[in-house]
Amino acid sequence: MPLFKGLSSKSTPRKAIDYITREDKAAIVSVRNLFEDEDYAEQFADTMRRFGKGKKFDERKYYHFKLSCARKDNVRPEQAHSYAEELAAILFPDDECVIATHTDTKTVHSHIIVNAVNPITGKKLRITESDYTKMKDEANRLGSEFGYSTIDFRKKAQNKRTTEESHIIMKGGTSWKEDLREVIEEAKRSSTTQEEFISHLALYGVSVTRSKTEYSFLHPQKKKAIRGLKLGNNYTKKEIDIVIETNRNGNNGNAVGGLGRTGVRETKRGIAPHDGQSTTQRDIDQIGQEMQRLDRKTEYVHRGLDYDSEVVRRRKREERARLERERIERSRRDKELASRNAQSKQSGGDGNKQRNKKSDNYFGK
Repeated sequence: MPLFKGLSSKSTPRKAIDYITREDKAAIVSVRNLFEDEDYAEQFADTMRRFGKGKKFDERKYYHFKLSCARKDNVRPEQAHSYAEELAAILFPDDECVIATHTDTKTVHSHIIVNAVNPITGKKLRITESDYTKMKDEANRLGSEFGYSTIDFRKKAQNKRTTEESHIIMKGGTSWKEDLREVIEEAKRSSTTQEEFISHLALYGVSVTRSKTEYSFLHPQKKKAIRGLKLGNNYTKKEIDIVIETNRNGNNGNAVGGLGRTGVRETKRGIAPHDGQSTTQRDIDQIGQEMQRLDRKTEYVHRGLDYDSEVVRRRKREERARLERERIERSRRDKELASRNAQSKQSGGDGNKQRNKKSDNYFGK
């Protein structure tokens, strides 16, 4: 289901462009109506200056859109980028665009940054609510042509996201509320009783502070609990209890949890002890990192790269960087030592030999 979300910004676009084109995030980068071998942010600025725009602090300077498909579509980076390029060509045919596809998160997704000033007419790009709806429709239509599942964005949202969360998601990150939603989804699908549900959440450091009429959840890195309804309709006590009841009646063939041959509870994210004793709490961020590592491994395969070889190359790069830092530090210390020796000679001291020995030994063994 292609998700198409956008924000307008009054800041200069350089930071946003630098972010989406970072080598550790972007697998593919391309542009529209820009020179590929010149500074993209500077070209945005040149267009604004040419038409006398972008001078005011509270003036819209660019739009930032994020486009991502459902994980079940198994979209490869090349496919996602082609999709983003075609959508940008339809929505912003004459505008300056930077398009980058990221593979650093669980879901392959693309970013499109559009200059708010048209390079031909000099007019500002203005997107109304009606325009935005039509753009979402176009993203769905084009996604269908690519064979991706679509989403009814007019349907009432099941997840309630704040503006802050939206900004985090636009950057390809994951908010703590999104962490909670993932863990709760897993817990409710693998539990047949309320006790199991609460115990499953505890494996990830999430505690339930209220459970009689409504659930309230406390993230391990937060001091204040949040009601399930605040996370979305899927996380109310009523909805969660329906799923648990279905699991208990054996009608849900997709339950994640179960007892494996080892006698421990097998979960989607690994195997957790289930011996009735207190369990070491796993940090949600740590789990997210593990999942991202697995996703990166999958994407390396999709890109025709060997994961283990890429890891070795990365470690070699890190080792070279470490050796270079040590070389610079040795050089700095050497200069300091030479300076002290020179000062000692000037003062007629006779400790030069000892200091020189230190210098020799420093490079030695």
